[in-house]
Amino acid sequence: MNMESAMSKEEDDKEATLSVSGPMPGAAAAPAPAVLPQDGSWAVQTRGLRFYYGPSLALKGIDIQIPRHQVTAFIGPSGCGKSTLLRCFNRMNDLIEHSRVEGEVLVDGENIYQPDIQMESLRKRVGMVFQKSNPFPMSIFENLTFGPRMRGIRDRSQLDQIVEQALKRADLWREVKDRLKDSALQLSGGQQQRLCIARTLANEPEIVLMDEPASALDPISTGKIEETIHELKRDYTIIIVTHNMQQAARCSDLTAFFYLGDLIECDRTERIFSGPSRKETEDYVTGKFG
Repeated sequence: MNMESAMSKEEDDKEATLSVSGPMPGAAAAPAPAVLPQDGSWAVQTRGLRFYYGPSLALKGIDIQIPRHQVTAFIGPSGCGKSTLLRCFNRMNDLIEHSRVEGEVLVDGENIYQPDIQMESLRKRVGMVFQKSNPFPMSIFENLTFGPRMRGIRDRSQLDQIVEQALKRADLWREVKDRLKDSALQLSGGQQQRLCIARTLANEPEIVLMDEPASALDPISTGKIEETIHELKRDYTIIIVTHNMQQAARCSDLTAFFYLGDLIECDRTERIFSGPSRKETEDYVTGKFG
């Protein structure tokens, strides 16, 4: 897959991380979310996660728990580490030269940084939607069947079913069902982003990572993406990075605030925006900095 969008975003995060120094006054280990999973396990959990770009420390011992079938939003100013953390969850950061990880990332209780992990299986289980839509230069149908074909699915009726189901879940089926042979590049920007969501869903992930998926879209397209996110959490665990405070408040069940590589606070979204426990969080969500 073409990773240009992911890498350009990573460079932005890296540059911002390298340009700031020193911890936020009063920064400390953040509390765990105030929601415990009913089955006693987390979709994603990190323990003492530290991430380095060369000698520069971008994540400073992150401990966070992500519950299943909810939307968790990562917020914070540019360079705070939220996109870096997101990419740790499916090891996209492995593509970055001179980077390294310490600590653990557990997906369904399994440490994904152990040596014998199967990367193809991991990235099927943990899909990703990037900030900039990146449809392949092929038909809509071929975009959606690319992953399933790579997994060995060749039966046309099965592929048809996968395409229809993925497009319906991404709220795009009605708009493109008669255009499946058309180039995906002919779609509007908002349609292309929902196609990328559908392409991720066609791989049947358990967790969907979204790195500012609506930042380049108009308000109408943004609204459709947010409606899609709300519907998807019934079947998937969603983790979204956003700079849009209103979007985090509308879309997410839990919100985590990051600053300079530290997790400052993670709690129910309504509490983060109405009565956070940390002053740094309150200052950020009320626009005093960032």
